[in-house]
Amino acid sequence: MSNLIRYYNPLDRAFDRALGVLLPSVNADSVSGGRAIALDVVETPEAYIVKAELPGIAKDKIEVNVEDRDVTIGAEFLDAVDAGGKTLWKERTFSKASRSIRLPEAVNANAAQAKHVDGVLQLTLPKIAKANAKQITIQ
Repeated sequence: MSNLIRYYNPLDRAFDRALGVLLPSVNADSVSGGRAIALDVVETPEAYIVKAELPGIAKDKIEVNVEDRDVTIGAEFLDAVDAGGKTLWKERTFSKASRSIRLPEAVNANAAQAKHVDGVLQLTLPKIAKANAKQITIQ
């Protein structure tokens, strides 16, 4: 895997959650209530594609911030109130979660695109075009 994002295994996440206040991580998640946002990041020659699993989240409850090469995705998992019913079993958690990553290069936030389909948020973050390097002849 390229140096796109520091490899992040489950043990790393456990340490970040336990020590996150003392030693914050660059590529980390912030979870309140036990839910994390799972991500995939793919680099193409033109852009970075970020896919985030957000099942059951309405698009108006998702917040995405892009600044330079930092991307933060936040979501609010809300409890749906059952009208006139009595809860017999409850395993789903309802809370807020966010996930921040740092990409290897800056992206053009003004040209970024976001789609939310079937519980997956897809961000297309175009890379900032670099100026062409040219050797100059000294006269």
